[in-house]
Amino acid sequence: MLADQRILVIGGSSGMGLAIARAAVAAGARVMIAARDEARLARAAAQAGGATTPHRLDITDERAVAAFFDSMDHPIDHLVVTAHASSVVTGAIDTLAGMSIAAARAFMETKFWGPFVVAKHGQRKLAPRGSIVLFSGAAGTRKLLPHHTAIGATNGAVEAFARQLAREIAPRRVNVIAAGLVRTPAYDGLSEAARERMYADYATTSLVGRVGRPEDIAEAAVYLMSNTYVTGQVHEIDGGRP
Repeated sequence: MLADQRILVIGGSSGMGLAIARAAVAAGARVMIAARDEARLARAAAQAGGATTPHRLDITDERAVAAFFDSMDHPIDHLVVTAHASSVVTGAIDTLAGMSIAAARAFMETKFWGPFVVAKHGQRKLAPRGSIVLFSGAAGTRKLLPHHTAIGATNGAVEAFARQLAREIAPRRVNVIAAGLVRTPAYDGLSEAARERMYADYATTSLVGRVGRPEDIAEAAVYLMSNTYVTGQVHEIDGGRP
């Protein structure tokens, strides 16, 4: 399915990114993972298996991103960007009145501007029939979650960007996964009680009766990389949450 294809997963050191890296390796791909924390990257590369290679990269640093792709001596078939830090996620969960502008900007810097910069510089290394997979989330343009105003606005920006980019770089493809609530380290900044309450509340409104697993999202990412007839789409993988 992805045999011998080169895949770069930015944010591949944990959570959904690591699950995608592992699934891509299982599908026969040659995988690179990139993130900021070198120790976590090394552990993730070992967990992903295969010939997974780790690369330290901060996607909020445009010069570093440009240099990273300039140094790449081969094309990549698929670029997946899942990166965002737990500290910026939890900081952006608040009422509009209670949220600091700095917290909202920090979330958008990582969740929108980071992928924007990666796509800008990474597209020149993308194979002629390659693809980009970006991530928004359940609190996007149609799903309402409490205290997710800034997160919802940012997710909507990612989706609009992807649709326009799909037209701009065609026939290379661009798609978005709008993931529902998934058990990942992204919420480690919350207290255990608050985190479990959030998971339980989500499960009661999900048609499948549970929150997501990283492997659920990985399966969707492999599909989007493999199906060459899908582009400009936002795929809601959220357990059927109304």
